[in-house]
Amino acid sequence: MKFFKIFNQFLIYFFYFLLISILFFTIYIVNTSDPFTKSFRKEFKTVVKKGNIKANFFNNYRVEHLPNTQFTKINLKKIKLDFIDISNCHIGSCYTFYIEQHNENLIIADRKGDINFIKFSELENKKVNHKKISTNLDFDRILDTFVMNDHIYISGKKTLSEDVTEIQIVRGKINENNIKFEKLIGLRSDKCIFRYSVHSGKIQSFKGDENKLLLSVNSSGWTDNPSMESLDPNSICGKILLIDVNAKNYEVYSSGHRNIIGLYSDKNIILSTEHGPYSGDEINNIKNKKSYGWPVASYGERYSRGNSDDVPFYKKSHKSNGFVEPIFSFIPAIGISEIIKLPNNFSNMWEDNFLISSLNGKKLHRVKFDQEYTKMIYSEEIYIGDRIRDLLYNTKEQKIILALELTGSLGILTNTQ
Repeated sequence: MKFFKIFNQFLIYFFYFLLISILFFTIYIVNTSDPFTKSFRKEFKTVVKKGNIKANFFNNYRVEHLPNTQFTKINLKKIKLDFIDISNCHIGSCYTFYIEQHNENLIIADRKGDINFIKFSELENKKVNHKKISTNLDFDRILDTFVMNDHIYISGKKTLSEDVTEIQIVRGKINENNIKFEKLIGLRSDKCIFRYSVHSGKIQSFKGDENKLLLSVNSSGWTDNPSMESLDPNSICGKILLIDVNAKNYEVYSSGHRNIIGLYSDKNIILSTEHGPYSGDEINNIKNKKSYGWPVASYGERYSRGNSDDVPFYKKSHKSNGFVEPIFSFIPAIGISEIIKLPNNFSNMWEDNFLISSLNGKKLHRVKFDQEYTKMIYSEEIYIGDRIRDLLYNTKEQKIILALELTGSLGILTNTQ
């Protein structure tokens, strides 16, 4: 009898302990500023509100989870970067950073402009050593990075006065001790470049030409009230610009863009990934002097659109309204981000594939296009579980490297077969 009495007391104490733990855990979840936990809280509230908890547990038995994919096994290793500072992002706060490679170094630039080098050999360790590089960078916020021919190019937002803000591109010779940047160009617009709001700024070389760069500029207007600046040939808003690095001038290359987040360019093709409004993220095949429809045509809709409103606000055909159709449009939106082409030495099963990353979706999309880049032949979703801001492929190490901004971590994918 004494044993049962002690056991009952233990159960009572354990129950109180469990109750108090749940209470403190709930308080932590509700009040924490950690980006990963805040994201989980938001998603859980959405699932509960919609009343589809069961559907989320029992959904699509064919979906694979790492290390399994449809045709190969992929290992995901995460390395926390303790030198990345938290910054503002679409969901509130993130550990946003961008990644590039040069020789034996992985280059990491966070949103405020700190640049660190990590040796690729360090990625075999659980914790990596890094070297902070001295620079003369002076941006409010970095928008993108790009490496070509021993130089690193950085686009960023720079406030010059209360009423004047520029998107600038700077260039510096890569050095493991100090990088001195020079300004190549500064762009201003009182319609879409503001002290408090610049969203795009992706940079890439123009089909491998070291003297020409592509730069994306976001559209103008408010969330559900876009302006027609994207279609105005005299405006830089909602455009991809072709920049002559030597002459330090530019021309409009394509128009009708909303918010380009990823750019890919080689000698044969230019591809962009672009945020839609509510749904309608796009992959586009970029052609000179062509227009891609925003804000007239989109397969997304306004955020304020009610469920009972069956009249579309945006035209549901690009082609019939004189614009270029996207290769593919994602419904629902995935929070599309970067796009890279994957060399064939990663996997025989992934030949001629591209990888597209997502923010809200927290996934990679392994895709293949037809030879004319007019349609997407297939897409496989690979769940990562973190917002993927940037990605690259290191051919020598045969590793896919991800910039994970909820946790401020590197994600490293290797083929284990």
